[in-house]
Amino acid sequence: MRDVRTTASEQHGRDLPAERSVWNVDITTPAIVLGSRQTEAELDLDTCVNEHVEIVHRRSGGGMVFLSPGKQMWLDVVIPKDDRLWIDDVGRAAWWLGDVWLAAIESLAAARKIHAHVHRQDLVRGKYGDRVCFSGAGPGEVMMLNDAGNPAKIVGISQRRTRDLARFQCTMYLLWEPVLSQQFGRLLSDPNDGRAELQSNLEHSVMPLSQITSGLSASDVLAAFMAQITLV
Repeated sequence: MRDVRTTASEQHGRDLPAERSVWNVDITTPAIVLGSRQTEAELDLDTCVNEHVEIVHRRSGGGMVFLSPGKQMWLDVVIPKDDRLWIDDVGRAAWWLGDVWLAAIESLAAARKIHAHVHRQDLVRGKYGDRVCFSGAGPGEVMMLNDAGNPAKIVGISQRRTRDLARFQCTMYLLWEPVLSQQFGRLLSDPNDGRAELQSNLEHSVMPLSQITSGLSASDVLAAFMAQITLV
């Protein structure tokens, strides 16, 4: 396991070696990360500059993700092609990783029975899933019903594959407050009514760790994850 304290752009641009590894990424500045098919036209660039939010382009698909220092756990998990965990089927390749995350979450919330699951179907976009990662559900991601009985995402996973490796970029929000939804909304190029609707959607589609169990830190999550991944 490797700890890195860096910017989101530096980590996304880093070529990781083709060896089984976990990179624990602690970002130093806020960032909005666009999927490979998204463009900066979807953002209010002046607001991004004024709020000192870095704009990052990743090489994997899916919707955008908003990152803020200390608010999420970001792990890059690398599996080389000759590893027994490698799966050729892209749609199934992250299932095992979702199982690891689910076991870690259940161990952290041992005092509470949670009804979370690993999404094992095709991508479910929902209304905003094409635009915002945590508004949809992709294969291997960990989901849970919120208080209203609607699906919410605990762990988002994007996948980047080369000839030599699969790189799974995992995000779990430790805390998600209305102020984060509002800041995310301000960064978008939508009219105000569109922003408000998306902000409301995010407040219900993100399931942060703080809503599952309290009093835990990023180091607690990392320890639980590493304990489970060593078993696979």
